[in-house]
This record gives sequence, structure tokens and C-alpha cells, in this order.
Amino acid sequence: MRSMRSARTARPLGQAHGIQLHGACARPRSHNNRREVLTRATASPQTVEDRAQDKKGFLEAFTGGGVEGIDPSPQVVWGQNILPSEIAELKAGSSAGADGLPRVEPSEGVVFGDLEAERDDLSAKREEIVELLKENGAVHFTGYKLMQDAAGYHDFYDILGLDPCLDPIHSVAARPVSSAEHKIYEAVNKPSRSNYIVGMHNEMVGTQAPRYAGFVCFKPADEGGEFWTVGGNDFFHELSTPLLEKMQRKKVIFSVVEFPMGFLKNLDEGVRENVAKPLIKSLMGFAVGFKVDFDVFFRFVEEGYDGDMALQGYASPQPAVIRDPVSNLPVVFCNLHSHSKFLRDDRQKKLGALKKTTGASQANKTDCSFGDDEPFTDEELLEVDRAVMKVVKFIDMKKGDVVLLDNYRTMHGRGTFKGSRHNAVAWFSGFVKGRK
Repeated sequence: MRSMRSARTARPLGQAHGIQLHGACARPRSHNNRREVLTRATASPQTVEDRAQDKKGFLEAFTGGGVEGIDPSPQVVWGQNILPSEIAELKAGSSAGADGLPRVEPSEGVVFGDLEAERDDLSAKREEIVELLKENGAVHFTGYKLMQDAAGYHDFYDILGLDPCLDPIHSVAARPVSSAEHKIYEAVNKPSRSNYIVGMHNEMVGTQAPRYAGFVCFKPADEGGEFWTVGGNDFFHELSTPLLEKMQRKKVIFSVVEFPMGFLKNLDEGVRENVAKPLIKSLMGFAVGFKVDFDVFFRFVEEGYDGDMALQGYASPQPAVIRDPVSNLPVVFCNLHSHSKFLRDDRQKKLGALKKTTGASQANKTDCSFGDDEPFTDEELLEVDRAVMKVVKFIDMKKGDVVLLDNYRTMHGRGTFKGSRHNAVAWFSGFVKGRK
């Protein structure tokens, strides 16, 4: 951990101290409905070239990440199993509104750009910030110059005592790095994905999930690109009880990777079925098993996400509802909104065709089903989307803004944008020992 600056004398906390509480369900920016969100970006996005780190070749994208010197992402904390029969009782015993998004701004008298004063201000507020995070599941920092570059953002998370960890998909290098020195990864900034909504999800891959995440804006998009959050407890209360009970009973399974295999159609059928497919399945299973620490089983499908033959890998079934390890609140911890092919395609019908992508994005194509392979119905998936859009918060992040969130309690995503955008993220295993 980098050395921290000494704090000035702490001032009384509250409004003058730059912490603004707007109510647990305050929405920084809202849209009237899902239609408005989907239609405001239907115009063709401004053409901007993807940056070099977004242009890795398909195989090169799976050769290891660039961040080093920190611990892997911690293991998922599933906690005590919640029975399907307990869902209705848990809903009846509490109400929505626990998930908030308080805003933290520089205290009165702190001059914007006085970096030492900004560091001291954050240090003085540290204990209250930690409590705000525990109570609300997310905190929005705005008005600081300190976090406008990678070094300053590193100072920010050091001051708060957050312990950075590797991305859960670090071993396959599927996420570009913003700053290896400062342990910061790229968010989804590719212009080729500018007309694509990143659906709501918790950061979890197989058996790994960071405890906290800090999203920072180094450059806002020319237009759009809002950061989205959904409180997992709000989502739990909004989503249909019968659907939650069904997901909890059957579990949910996700395809986690897809490898295009259209070239196999050019082979003789006997060679394809008896030689090529078994060999490729075995080799890919070995390669992926060597790179990740969770079980992945593979199966060929005649039509993958792009309409061609593909090899898809699936993770083990998981529950839809768990208890947040910090607050003990029941939360939806299940990435249906981002991973469902049906919902992605439904959104894209309104947003326009995606541009051809490069690198790991060719493999990062997902779908979901119940744990017994029963598919979700369109109606069930549309209910997921309805509930998400009812409780989502839209945050128009400015340069230097940070949204710090509890990864178990708060889902995140991103709206469409135009022009260039540079948002980034650091993952955290928790607070440095002795500083909780």
C-alpha cells in the first residue's frame, strides 16, 4: 500500500462537511421508462476508433492480464442457503428502500484543485464514508480533482483503506487494463460497443467475486454513457415472488464463454463429428481449466450468438438470492439482466446492430437458463427487465467522479454513448486489515 498523507484536524461531519444524504431511494438522474432509455441512442454513434488495448486478437485476449503484485479476487461468499419457501416471508418482513446512493462532496472551504486539502478532506471523512457504504451499498463522490487521473485515484482508495485485488477474469485477460501501475482496469469503453447497454450485474465469475468496486470517470462520453446501479434488495422486493421462488428452487446456470466454430462446417461430416469436435472440446476444456479455478462444461451448438456453429462453456448452477455479507439483507445476486441473450437482443432491436468487435468480446457472449436446463420464458425475462428498470439509478458521472459500491449488494451497468469515453474500475477484496 502506498504511503498516506497525514490528515488535518477533523471538522464536524454533515452538510458543511460535503456529505449529502438525499434519501435511500434518491435517483441522481432518472428516465420516465425503458422506452426513453432505449430510444434516445438509436442514432448511429459517432465513429471513433477502438484504442489499442481493445484490439487484441481472439487468442491473444486469453493470454493473461497486465495487473500484477496484488492478490486474486476473493472467493464468493454464498452464505447460508435461502429456501424458496422463505422468499415471500423475507419480502413481507421488510420493505424496499434500504439501498441508497448518498453523495460525498468536498467540505466547505476545500478549494477545488488543492490536492493536499482534498486528500485530507477524504481522510477526515473516512469513517463516515465507510458507514455510508455499509448502510446504503453505494456512495457517489463528486467535485474532487484528485480522482481525475490514475495516480490520484490510487491515492483515493489508499486513503479509504481499500485493498485492491485482481479482476475475477484476470487469468484470461478479458478486460483491458487502464493502469497496471495503479491496479485499474478499463470499463466497457469500446466505441464499437457504444450503442450497447451493459446490463445490470454483480461482478462474479465462477468462484470469484470482489467485495467492493470503485468506478472512476477519467473522461465522460461526448453524450450519454451514464453509469447505472441497482440495489440488490430493491430488486429483490420488486421482482415477481413466484419467479424468485422458481429461480431459487431450480437455480440458475450461465454460459460463460463462446468460441466461434463456423469453420467446422467446411469439414467432412465424419471428420467434423468424430474427430474435430471431440478434439476441440477436449483441448478447450483443458485450456480453460488451466486458466480458471472453477468447473466449466462445454457443449457444441449449431447456432451460437452470431448464428454460426459454436462451442459454449457453462458454469455450475447458482442461487438467485443470497444475503449480502455486510448488511445481511436478502439481495438478488444473479446476472440475468446482463447475461440473457434474449434481453440483449431485445434491447439491440431498438438500438441498432452492433459493430463487429475484436479480441475477447468475441468470446464474452453469455446466456442463461434454469439449473435443470429449462429455458427462461420471454415473459420471465421481460419481468426481470421491468423490475430492473423500475429500481435503476442513472448517474451522470463527471470527470473525477467515483462510485464506490458493495459488489454483493449493488449491481452495475452502463448506458449507450457517443464519442470517446474513459471510465475505469478497481476491484477490492475489502478494507486493509486493522482499518475496517
